[in-house]
Amino acid sequence: MSVVDTAAPGSSPSESLASLAIEDLHVAFGGNRVLQGVDLQFTPGFNGLIGPNGAGKTTVFNVISGYVRRNEGSVLLNGEDIAPLSRTGRVKAGIGRTFQAPRLILDATVMENTLLGRHHLFRWGHLAELLLLPQQRREETEARQVCMDLLDRFGLADVAHEEAGALSLGSQKLVEVARALVADPTVVLLDEPAAGLGADDVTVLLRGLRQIQVERNLCVIIIEHDLQLVTSLCPKISVLHFGEIISEGSPEHVTTDPVVIEAYLGHGFEAEEDGEIHEVESPLSEHHHIDHVEEEGELTEMWTEDDDPQQEESS
Repeated sequence: MSVVDTAAPGSSPSESLASLAIEDLHVAFGGNRVLQGVDLQFTPGFNGLIGPNGAGKTTVFNVISGYVRRNEGSVLLNGEDIAPLSRTGRVKAGIGRTFQAPRLILDATVMENTLLGRHHLFRWGHLAELLLLPQQRREETEARQVCMDLLDRFGLADVAHEEAGALSLGSQKLVEVARALVADPTVVLLDEPAAGLGADDVTVLLRGLRQIQVERNLCVIIIEHDLQLVTSLCPKISVLHFGEIISEGSPEHVTTDPVVIEAYLGHGFEAEEDGEIHEVESPLSEHHHIDHVEEEGELTEMWTEDDDPQQEESS
């Protein structure tokens, strides 16, 4: 299997290997083509994956983590195709992820949910636990300390022994981020991690992610609809639309790309030099204006007769 080279000339071999590479990925559900020839390369650091609803972003994550089978294409982790691996095998290989809706055991504690992220790292099983072997107890103690450290990073240490179901949606999402990170991944897939979080929780999330990414040199891939968050965090952003990559590059490039603007807002918008997006007046708007009138308690819209283009042409 050949290594995927993403390096600039003169870079070191360690820099030339994409942590995660997707090549010519196709996914279809029946006759619905969800992904069509997607090529992506993600390197250590923060990588953004954005696009309108239904673009296929979560399907990309599901293929990477083993929840959806590909029809064609390859997913390479450090140069090796992970297609033969099970979901657990992919976790062991170094892939961690979160979901749009947190998948926690609600009647288990926050600590117990977080410990599940390290299950594949345990050397001693349930028999050793029943026999109270010191090796197993030491291993669990160390695992609990790792989990507590992660929970503390995300402001959750005080609720570590509360049931996950008693937490707010935002706090549950932070628990899931912590659970993904205690698995010691090299690649972390975060599916809308900031959705449902208040401003303070977002600050805690970003601070924790930045610290851990630097410490571990993680490859973090984020799906997020908050463009301000993505552009401030990710030096490289890929845009998916109708199952195809339509733009890729720096935040400045992507947010001013006319193709991206049209995908998000439709026709009639463009970016100015300062990055602000404004609506362009169409020929229709030059001839028409809409009056709002109230009829029987309902607000309706109507064209004014004196602005009818046909009347202007005939006059």
